Amino acid sequence: MIFDLWFELVRNAPAKKESLVIRPSHVVFYSLLILFTLFSFTRTGLSAAETGELKVGWSMTDITPPEKVALVGQLHKRLSEGVLDPLRATVLALETVNDKGVSEQVVFVSCDLIGIRKQTQDEVQAAINERLKDLDGKNVFLNATHTHTAPQQVDSAFRDLYDVSQDEGVWKASQYREFLVEKIVTAVEEAWNKRAPGGFSWGLGHASVGHNRRATYFDGHAKMYGLTNIPEFYRIEGYTDHAVQMLFFWNEQQEVTGIIVNIACPSQETEGLRVLSADFWHDVREEVWKRHSKEVFILPQCAAAGDISPHHIYRKQPEEIMLKRKGISSRQQIATRIVDAIDETMPYVKDSIQTDVALVHKVTNFTLPKAEVEPPFYLTDDPNEVDIHLIRIGDVALVNNPFELYLDYGVRIQARSPAVMTMTIQLSSGLCGYLPTRPAVSGGGYSAEKFVIGPDGGDALVEQSVEGIQGLFP
Repeated sequence: MIFDLWFELVRNAPAKKESLVIRPSHVVFYSLLILFTLFSFTRTGLSAAETGELKVGWSMTDITPPEKVALVGQLHKRLSEGVLDPLRATVLALETVNDKGVSEQVVFVSCDLIGIRKQTQDEVQAAINERLKDLDGKNVFLNATHTHTAPQQVDSAFRDLYDVSQDEGVWKASQYREFLVEKIVTAVEEAWNKRAPGGFSWGLGHASVGHNRRATYFDGHAKMYGLTNIPEFYRIEGYTDHAVQMLFFWNEQQEVTGIIVNIACPSQETEGLRVLSADFWHDVREEVWKRHSKEVFILPQCAAAGDISPHHIYRKQPEEIMLKRKGISSRQQIATRIVDAIDETMPYVKDSIQTDVALVHKVTNFTLPKAEVEPPFYLTDDPNEVDIHLIRIGDVALVNNPFELYLDYGVRIQARSPAVMTMTIQLSSGLCGYLPTRPAVSGGGYSAEKFVIGPDGGDALVEQSVEGIQGLFP
């Protein structure tokens, strides 16, 4: 189209009546005009959002409870018997200020917990508004890595399953929440006050970490972690995503300061232990620090992965034999794969660092149709009172949700997003249980038979998420 327009302009350039005479000055003038128009159109179309100098601040805090707690994640009560490795909360504070002096803010907080209760996030935001006058608390949101060896934050969340009222020297969930909120608020304050001019770039790598955990059978039923070595086994129900999506942040010397690492897998490789543990994200941090520096922050995010786990449900024996031959644990292997993906990607993103960035952060709330089935045994947050955060950083979009969201929904959001790369963040800003797909509901089984929001709500969540992301990229 552009070349056709150029030809028409040249063809109609001033000429003598008796012959077509095109002067070089005409060609140069109209060519420059076309290029200028194209450049302006492209800039306007891709970057309708205001850009500004990016400021970045990091912090990390230990959120390991100092007392015994009930560990959440199994259908039986476990009291902690020690600490295998510390639970962490990692904070990334971002701000841009445009030419008009308007500040755009977003603060990510990733926690080594099973989930984030709405009450916890509300208390964090309220405390931020009291302690930091230049940061709006609504711009702070939390996500969990879904480790099964960490405490809960609400006493009645699992009814009486994790009741510790009669256990001497054991913290209640509400006691841990009070401790947790203070730790997070202090870390947010530190990261916000440390923000300094920095840069951003994104990268995409791959690592085999998560696997679909639902087996289906010839009679149509399905089961989480179901047997696969029997004649009745038909297929694995869903898709697996090995993408490692990364957002790199740099200082003015182009040294990496921290990385958001987003994978479609919860952190539950050693989920049945009776000790406090961050699971494989602890090993990831340790491996990054060993290869690079303890000054590099890792902020983990679990993408849509309600039907995914790091456990294998077939080909288990050769996997175990190979780990023994290597002399490492499965957690260590997962960490090595993730950090290999980081190291493989990093050299290719260093030449695309942006310091003047389009940063947009919107918070929305919408009503999802509730499922007409029996709710889960545990008490969830109200999914219609949860904040959904939509973020644009340059060409990248991020959107969170409070569910254990089946992977297919995340794939749909990414596939339809106008952003160059789109990251979903589950178990964030609330804890509303599983959100299964229609094939899963048809097959039944744990995670697909009792839920608050079902496939109709999942469809609505996809539509609202895509529409929200589109609003970030006008």
